[in-house]
Amino acid sequence: MMNQPSGHMNGWLGGGMWLWTVMGLLVVVLLVLVISRSSKK
Repeated sequence: MMNQPSGHMNGWLGGGMWLWTVMGLLVVVLLVLVISRSSKK
């Protein structure tokens, strides 16, 4: 997926469902970091 530049652009133009998936993953990662940091205190 990362090694297909033209496929990446087609993903951008062909509908942003993958974008919501990526944003969801980022939110989950941020939540895990915040929880782990608060539990260490």
